Amino acid sequence: MAIVGPDYKFICVDIGGFGKNSDGGIFETSNMGKRFEQNLMSVPAPRFLPGQNEICSYVLIGDEAFALKPYLMRPFPYKQTLTDVRKEKYNLRLCRARRVVENAFGILSQKWRIFYRPLETKVDTTILIVRTACILHNFYEVKVAMTNIFNS
Repeated sequence: MAIVGPDYKFICVDIGGFGKNSDGGIFETSNMGKRFEQNLMSVPAPRFLPGQNEICSYVLIGDEAFALKPYLMRPFPYKQTLTDVRKEKYNLRLCRARRVVENAFGILSQKWRIFYRPLETKVDTTILIVRTACILHNFYEVKVAMTNIFNS
């Protein structure tokens, strides 16, 4: 389970859930999910979007497997989008935002192709490998961003 920023860097990861469980179930039982539920995460205060006069809160974005929470946005059920164009557009934009997380994991697995196959290690070792890869991924993304800034 991960929270990813718009720059494809991992902000928070919770590793150890089993793939056979739903993402929503894994989130609710994870340390991250419990901390969100207890309002213990250090989420920045709501603020104005550029050029807007309405305050906007920070939220997580999930898919249909997640329960609707005050801190989490999820898509409308498919049947509701058939009769409401605004809900369909909302779902499309939410899906676009969710792609950032999917892409971050794609970039991570492209760099370390060990993730293209099942890891045949102990659970504790697997958690350490994934956590280390996320940290290295963030360092690499910072390096790429700095290179782009200095080369432009």
